[in-house]
Amino acid sequence: MGQKEGILIGTHYEYPFGGMATRPEWLPQGEGDWRRDLEMIKDTGFDSIRIRIGLDSSLDEVGRLLDICLELEIGVLFGFATFYVHNSFIEAYPDARVIDRNGVAYPQHEHDFRWQRACINHPEYRRQRDQLLADCATRFASHRAVFDWDVHNEPSIGTGDHACYNPHTVARYREDLAARFSSVSQMNDRWGTAFGDFDEVEPPKEVEKGSGSFWRDWREFIARNLNEFLLSGIRIIKENAPGVRASFNYTDPYHIQRNGQDWWILPQLDYASSSHYWGSGPRTGAEAGSRIALLKALAPGAQAWLTECQGGPFRDDILWRGMNIEAEVNQVFSYASHAHYFYRWDPLMSGPEPWINHMVDADEYDTERRLATKRVIADLRRYEDLIATGETVPARIGIYLTREMVWAANAREAPLSDTVVGLYALFMDLGFEVTFIPHEFKADCNLELVAVPFTLGISESERQVFQSYVERGGRVIAELPMTDLDECRKVCEHLGMDCREWIHPIYFIAGWSMNDEEGKFGGFAFHDQVLLDGYAGDPIATYRDSGEPALISSGPEGRILIPTFALGRSYFSSLHRGLRRLIRGWMPDSLSPDVTVQGVPEEYRSLVEARLVESDRGSLLFLINRSGYDWEVEVQPSGYQAERVRLPTHGATHRLVRRIAEQ
Repeated sequence: MGQKEGILIGTHYEYPFGGMATRPEWLPQGEGDWRRDLEMIKDTGFDSIRIRIGLDSSLDEVGRLLDICLELEIGVLFGFATFYVHNSFIEAYPDARVIDRNGVAYPQHEHDFRWQRACINHPEYRRQRDQLLADCATRFASHRAVFDWDVHNEPSIGTGDHACYNPHTVARYREDLAARFSSVSQMNDRWGTAFGDFDEVEPPKEVEKGSGSFWRDWREFIARNLNEFLLSGIRIIKENAPGVRASFNYTDPYHIQRNGQDWWILPQLDYASSSHYWGSGPRTGAEAGSRIALLKALAPGAQAWLTECQGGPFRDDILWRGMNIEAEVNQVFSYASHAHYFYRWDPLMSGPEPWINHMVDADEYDTERRLATKRVIADLRRYEDLIATGETVPARIGIYLTREMVWAANAREAPLSDTVVGLYALFMDLGFEVTFIPHEFKADCNLELVAVPFTLGISESERQVFQSYVERGGRVIAELPMTDLDECRKVCEHLGMDCREWIHPIYFIAGWSMNDEEGKFGGFAFHDQVLLDGYAGDPIATYRDSGEPALISSGPEGRILIPTFALGRSYFSSLHRGLRRLIRGWMPDSLSPDVTVQGVPEEYRSLVEARLVESDRGSLLFLINRSGYDWEVEVQPSGYQAERVRLPTHGATHRLVRRIAEQ
């Protein structure tokens, strides 16, 4: 079938599926069931399915499934389930189990379904994985139903507490050290160790903060080792099927130290792919949106694929309904994403009971979820050429998030994700498009405001670049590290402040009220607070109980904003309008929102998302309402005519908009 024009909207169809296929709830079984399901998948409006083939799958069955797909004109994203080996593999090769730093081996028993279920360095696992990829590429690359390849699912080095200490991985690390150091003495001098030979090296188990520590080297190896495993899989596919495209779907960019997942190799992949499970609630807009924005920033110009999206109530805080599907599928494509794949077919077509591991047996097709999905897909198909060729509006606000910053936060167990998502939500709720700067920051960039979520993770040279950026007229929000008093003092010194005390309440949420510059209530600060003996600049908000500065406008013309509390996390926890007002008051009037929404009470602004996709085929305004009210709103994207829209209760709508200059 080749590459499809437009966008891809598909679903996982995991039959035949390896690894877990013997579990009785994983049905249907056989060609009759496949055909019946695929016909209904076609009826729903899906253009493709994602399959995942395991070490114990029958390739003859796979071939028959592909033939049915071709007959029905359903494309196939050919994926692999090698992350999940069957219990029989573990029984045959018990030394293949993943081992964490506490010595716990996984899977712990036959009912432990967590993955990665086998050490990626185990020779037999690696041999079987490589052979399966080669066999599938050789046999199916020319099949006309197959259009792209997905070599691994949600990669990690393994479950548990900082895996993997399996002897096969440790042996690989020893080889890596021997290749990088001229002698074990040189290595010992580097880290103060006393190993007699490379074969005696035992990787560290205690976290160290330093970027040059033995711990960091070990965990960098783990990330590098996982990268090699994944990229070698892509290489095998392409060696046996020249000219095809291949990638894999990430999950979490914020814990490279723990899981080894390194989003910073995205430019080496043929499309940028991630899983996408965010429910449908007050923070979904920022949680989901920030991940898509980061995906696109790390691989500029590449297609953004949400290759595994929530298709049923996997989270226990919602009952997944058609209106949730409408809201969240529209949000994915409001970022000009290329592909959306539901995980998986069963929850979409089945009723809300009975639950089995949050999945259901197939009992009927005409459920509210499937019928709503059918309507949502048909509605989006009208604009798929526009979305496929479109881009979101150019961002003027960015979040600086480097790989080194992630490492620095990981080594201190700092809640970087909450900080980043909170900052993203803050600007999004003010009506701004937000991007990420994941690599080198340049003082002459086009951004007007940049937020730094973890200032402890930037170097002296980076600080100099930011200083030049501010002197050229840029604005910076610099979050203090909130890790311990000494590290707060270190950063404060660079910012012209004298830190006296760091307060970190032990409770799920605790904080302080703030006043604005006029002495009126300004909002809430949560989680952490820094008290100062001295500072350079002017307070634009103070704590009500002490009068100490909460937000300090510093630097040339006050263009550096320093919160003495956890700004991003505070907004993530509260979504409070007071923080929006304070930050908007510090921003210049010349930095006007990319889109304004009138008619929604400020308390509910976080529940209404407005985004624009621009293309030479037109401009499409997406409106997503996650509230329980059907607002009558006036929405105006910058440079476009205003639109009056009635937002559906917890749902979405979209419409073409015209530029002001157009008649």
